[in-house]
Amino acid sequence: MGDRGTTKEQLTLLYKLLADHRRRVLLQSLRDTADPMPISALVTELTQSAGREPSERDVETEIAVHHIHLPKLADAGVIEYNQSDQQAAYSAPPQVDALLKELLVTVSTGEQESSLQE
Repeated sequence: MGDRGTTKEQLTLLYKLLADHRRRVLLQSLRDTADPMPISALVTELTQSAGREPSERDVETEIAVHHIHLPKLADAGVIEYNQSDQQAAYSAPPQVDALLKELLVTVSTGEQESSLQE
């Protein structure tokens, strides 16, 4: 995603990325730290967000993070993903970062309201 503002196509891509709860958790985790995160730490974040103990080894989650979610986020240009080092880092341009921040807050608020109504 370029630095020249956000196009309709970029917005559509961001909405598609954020449609998956796991990618939202990954993106928020990476956004909250300045340093690259190991894949194992990201899998732990996902496991905890699902209400499971981090000690449980979730092979399916690890595979999905490694082969689906992080590559999609990297292809969109919002993270850098180094498969050989097993690390990822947040790297969205400023305009996209501002939009992502707002979208993540909006989605998070909607999830909280939805869980209160259940």
